Amino acid sequence: MQKISDQGRLRPWMGFVLFGVLMAFMIFAAYPLQTNFGIPGLILTELGFLALAVGYCLIRKVKIREVFPVKKINIRDLIGSILLIIGVFPLAIISVAVMGLIFPSSAAEAGEISSFVYDSLNYPMAVLVIALLPAICEEAIHRGAILSSFRGIKHDWVILLIMSLLFGINHLTVLRFLSTAILGLILSYVVVKKNNILLSVIMHFTNNLISVSLGYLTGGADAAAAVSVDYTSVLGVYMIIGFLSPVIITIALMLLNPESFRKIRFLYAGVLATVMLFSGFGITSYSSSTKMILNTTFSYLVTADDRDCSMIDFDIEEERKATVVVVLTEAEGDYMISIDGDKGSNIINAEIPEGTMRMITYDVVLQADHYTVTVMPGEKAVGEHPNINITIR
Repeated sequence: MQKISDQGRLRPWMGFVLFGVLMAFMIFAAYPLQTNFGIPGLILTELGFLALAVGYCLIRKVKIREVFPVKKINIRDLIGSILLIIGVFPLAIISVAVMGLIFPSSAAEAGEISSFVYDSLNYPMAVLVIALLPAICEEAIHRGAILSSFRGIKHDWVILLIMSLLFGINHLTVLRFLSTAILGLILSYVVVKKNNILLSVIMHFTNNLISVSLGYLTGGADAAAAVSVDYTSVLGVYMIIGFLSPVIITIALMLLNPESFRKIRFLYAGVLATVMLFSGFGITSYSSSTKMILNTTFSYLVTADDRDCSMIDFDIEEERKATVVVVLTEAEGDYMISIDGDKGSNIINAEIPEGTMRMITYDVVLQADHYTVTVMPGEKAVGEHPNINITIR
């Protein structure tokens, strides 16, 4: 990767220190800002990223135009960059489905983020705040200040690996860790190969624009809806829809880096696309054969005279393993949940923990029986109107 003229002033260890400062800013400043002020807090967070990036350059006395290299873009690079982000986008959402399967308790993160955005912004403002502002400010800190600290590393793949992991960690989300890491990888790749941060800004904006547009087209999501998603089925569908991603990515790499491109990569891309397509059909078929036991959302007013419980029944015809996920929103009081069988078995008897995202997840074995799910509010819950989602699959 091309070094800056004052590379001696920016060392790899400084990049890690800067990232540590960035994470401290996220935890101790950005999170309280967004929690207390919502969208204005999010805007201040992004502007804080930009201030950290510029401040780092001023403190280290390096040339800003080299840390944030902006060059004229030719058509070939522009098309290649846009194709690359379009090709990677399906892989990113596939990775979200994978993380949802591995860490089911993280699924409500999607709903929390969506509610935060779609309940507060109309589409034009969302494009500005969620698509454009992060594309500028996050690129300034990551592909600008942090990446420039690693320019002295000999092997480009080491730089890309570091930048990918840092970008994934920076978003502080289990569900989206892989998707943001993948995004960080390709954005860094373009800057490493082309030394033009304007390309990564355009790519970042395009990625966010697609996400925002799809979110508004589908009406957004809430935490309960996110948890009730069957991520096995979603994974299969995404693999079918995005099976051409390897081919699109290969074309993009050919346009961006023709000097080192080998035609054999089209063969590899074709094989991978075929594997994704047939795997998608296989996963979808498997998901269709596994029955969802229970997926219900309900809400009611808790009163002093009637706060005993809210009960739901379901039947199991033969023994099977299942995952129980309960999400509670719009409630701050104490709530208990139990699942009991008519034959005397008690599957779950637990308190729903407090917090901004109140959730419990259990892997259980259900015997053939008739079961009753009971939600029991405590005295502090009187007057609340909780939304409760229960998914058993």
